[in-house]
Amino acid sequence: MSAGVFAAHAGSDTVALAMIATVLFGFQTWINNVQTMPSDYFPEEAVGAVTGLGGTGAGLGAILLTQATGFVVDRFHSYTPVLIVAGLLPVLGTAVLFGLGGPIRRISIEKRGD
Repeated sequence: MSAGVFAAHAGSDTVALAMIATVLFGFQTWINNVQTMPSDYFPEEAVGAVTGLGGTGAGLGAILLTQATGFVVDRFHSYTPVLIVAGLLPVLGTAVLFGLGGPIRRISIEKRGD
């Protein structure tokens, strides 16, 4: 996914598009694995809620990053900063995931009496 950093400095439009396509392929593969992780960390009763919260965060993040992209392109007259940050964020996200996630094991939630 870090090919986005190199896409910012590609010699031609075709090479830049090929690198961006590689980034999108890598991101889709990565996110499919990340989205299944709630089932590894939480009991089945909580997986839907956790996944929903993750989807809400992703939607809000997309709104903010779309606005930020417009601001950066207007200010710097280039997509280069956006491509560099986009290439580095998945690496940072994976590091945070492994750093905060700890070992993958199911947890149990005690049910209260009816």
